[in-house]
This record gives sequence, structure tokens and C-alpha cells, in this order.
Amino acid sequence: MAEAFAPQALQERIALSELGKQWINDPLMNQDVWSLLELGYSQEECRINGHYHLYFHKFSLPWLKRLTQLTIKASVRERYSLGRIIHRVGCLNHLDRFLCNYGYTQPQSLTESLLHQFISEINSGNRQNAITYALNLWKEEGWLEITFTPIRLKQNPPKIETIPEEVLYQIYEKFDLFPPTLERLFRLQLVLGCRIGEILTMPRHSLKQEGDKWFLLRWVEKRKHWRFVQIHPLVAELVQEQQRFLDAQFGRDFEFDKLFCTVYTHHQSIPWADRELDTTLFYKPQTITRLRISNWLINFREVADLKDKHGNRFKLTSHMFRRTKASIMAHCEVEDEYIAAVLGHGSLDMLPHYRQRSLIRLEKEANLKGYVDMYGRVTSFKPRKTRYEKLANLLKVSTPLGECHRPTMLGDCQHRYACLSCPHHRITLSDKPQLKADVNCLQQDLIQAQKNGQERRVTEITNLLDLIKNRFDGLSELQHLQEQKING
Repeated sequence: MAEAFAPQALQERIALSELGKQWINDPLMNQDVWSLLELGYSQEECRINGHYHLYFHKFSLPWLKRLTQLTIKASVRERYSLGRIIHRVGCLNHLDRFLCNYGYTQPQSLTESLLHQFISEINSGNRQNAITYALNLWKEEGWLEITFTPIRLKQNPPKIETIPEEVLYQIYEKFDLFPPTLERLFRLQLVLGCRIGEILTMPRHSLKQEGDKWFLLRWVEKRKHWRFVQIHPLVAELVQEQQRFLDAQFGRDFEFDKLFCTVYTHHQSIPWADRELDTTLFYKPQTITRLRISNWLINFREVADLKDKHGNRFKLTSHMFRRTKASIMAHCEVEDEYIAAVLGHGSLDMLPHYRQRSLIRLEKEANLKGYVDMYGRVTSFKPRKTRYEKLANLLKVSTPLGECHRPTMLGDCQHRYACLSCPHHRITLSDKPQLKADVNCLQQDLIQAQKNGQERRVTEITNLLDLIKNRFDGLSELQHLQEQKING
């Protein structure tokens, strides 16, 4: 618990501490409204996040208000993100209200059990992290020392919200509902897997070419640095198209230095108020805000009538494009370290959840529909979704019997009329009746070929029957496995 001392002693402790000596006479400490611009955050960061000030006027406990202000000063000095700064003010303000509601108004009444109760109120890891940061700072500076051990919170798996195949197909079909500049923005976010803030801060002149390779300069938010990433030439074309748009809209030499600008209509709440009318779009040489991006997506999902496979309205957010990129890479069995590098993750902590989600889905699909190949081997291999074909470079084609899983990168197929002899061919239990009919036809052809002395034809038919026998053996094993799963 906190050691007992009079509230008025807190100011003396602050004045004697290392950081307190620097900040005790700062005019900000006597103000309830702090300008984020004066704290060193850029106009751009404030605009994107929709916050220009921090507010302390809602604090009821003077000592906690003072400690919160000092905590924020320390956080700014350590260059924490604007989002983290805003969250810490909000968390400590909630603590202030929590203590007042329960009648704990003195610093010495702040105990470990009270803090545990406060954190458990919403089972929030973010709340616990903010409290832990503040307490460690207060202890190091000698302002207020509280024995505190973080509690083990109930860990729910992170909610990995990706765009389902059927919804992604709808989005691609109706992407042109967006103004072209926003369509390019969301396409770029999906292919790069960037956070929306990283896209919005991307420089206007971010492309460079080295030989036949293209590179794009992007900000990696978690790691706090800029870096060039290699991109596909088609992605470079997308960026160049946006650059040409800015040149035409504002002039090649205009000082606006971001790749994406603000776009709006007279109908701010309903951008597509009447598609039959010539709705005029307006562009400003300003960075787009998160709020405006959110509003465009809300209206897009309504006008596009996005629905999942159950017929429910799909609530699309910008971060889902990033998560979908991660899930597609995990589905394609990309190494964790590479996924982390592409997404700009600070660690590999989140990747097992994407990986596990992909494995769970594949297992569910394998339970519903197993495959047998030309050698009679049972496989749970499921072809990549056809709607992801451009990303996964795979194609599933229906044939008169079964499915072709030949990768498109291999080019045209020399086995076009001989699927049974192809290692890329797969069948399922639903193909068994057709397989039996083919056997009957082949056996009749075999008898006729033997009567006519057609040795080459006899060899061809015999080989096909052997291949079909392999498939029957595999289907029998697959049926046995599925019965075991049902009965087990």
C-alpha cells in the first residue's frame, strides 16, 4: 500500500525530485488545457488523430491531477505515440472518478487491492499497463510508492477481425463506389498490410527505382523509423497513378507532401447521397483524418450493402484490410518473421493468433471435404480461395471429374484432357458415382480394344484403370477416417 503522508507533502517531494525540479515551474503545470502542438506533436499527428489538446479539468483529486500531469510530461519526453498519451490521461482520469466514487480521496488510501479492483473492473490489459507505467515512474522519482504486482488478467484470444472471402469479393466488385483516390488508398493498405496511420503519413514522393526493382518509403509506427520496402511493379503503378492525380489536382510543385489528401462532398454524412446525380468531389491539400476515413467506410458498407455468408451486415473498418493481409500470408504458409517484417510488428506475439486462425479454418474445411490425389493419398489440402487468386497465385478449376489445383504460375497445362494422370488433380467422396461410371465405360472400351488387337489402346486404358483404383483406395480410406471422426 502507499506509505502515509499528508497531501501537501507531495508538492515538496516533487520539488526535490530530478524531474520535478525541471517541471515544477513550468506554466503548463498550472493549466487545465495543454496544447499537443506545444508538447512537440506535429500538426499532422494531431489532425490524423483528431486531438489537439489534453484536458485535466475533470480531475477531482488535486494530488492525482498533479501526478497525472507529471506522468504525461514524462511520457512526452520518452516520445510515446499520441494515442498512448491520450489513453494514459483517460485512464488516470477514470482512476480519479473510481476513487471518488468509493470515498478514497487521500494518496495514502491508494492501495494495491484498490488498483487491482480498478483494473479488474473492465479486465483491461491496457488499463493495467498505464497504471504500471505511472506507478513505476512515481516510485523512481520518490513521489508516491505503492507495492503493486500486476494481476493475471483473463486472457481472451485477440479478436482477429479479417474480411471473409465473400465480403472481400463484394468490396472488389464495388470498389469504384469510392472516389478514385480512396480506392487507391484502401487497395494500397490491403496489399502492404500497413496501419491506416502509416498510409496517411506516406510521403508524396515515396517511390524509388533501382534497376527493374521498385521500393516504397513507409513509416513503421511500432518501430519508430522510416524504411524502404520492395514492392511489385503493379503496386508502383498504383502509387504513380496517385502521384499523377496530385500533380493534376494541386500542381507538380505544390508544397503538399503527402500521398493522400482529404476528399469530401457537400453531403458529408452521406457521401453517395444520390449516385444518379453528378455528385461533386472536393479535394484539400490536407492529411485525411481517421474520423473521415471511418465515415467513408461506414457509408461505403451501407451503399455497397456488404453482407457475410449468413446475410448479416458486415461492419468494415480500415484495420481489417491490414488483418486480412496477415491472414492471407499465414494461410499461404509464409514464415512468421517475414509476416512481422511486412506488417511492421514490434514482436511476434500476435502472429500465432493469425496462424492458429488459419489452421482452425483449414481443419474445419478438411473435416467437411477431404481430397484424394492421383496416387490415392488422402490429403487435407484445400486450394486457396479463388477470390484470393491474385494474392495467392493459385487457381481451382472444376473439371468433369473433381477439381484442378494446378498453380497458375506453372502456365498452361499439357494434361488438359488427361486429369486422371495429373498430380494437381483432386477428387472427393462426392465424385465417387462419376468415378464408378467412368470405370464401367473404360472396362467396355478395354474389352473392345482387346478384341481389335489395339495393344496401345489396351495399355492406355489399363493405366487409367490403375489410376482410378488408386483413387478408390484413397476414397475408402477417407471415408473410414471421416466415420472414425464422427463416431469418435
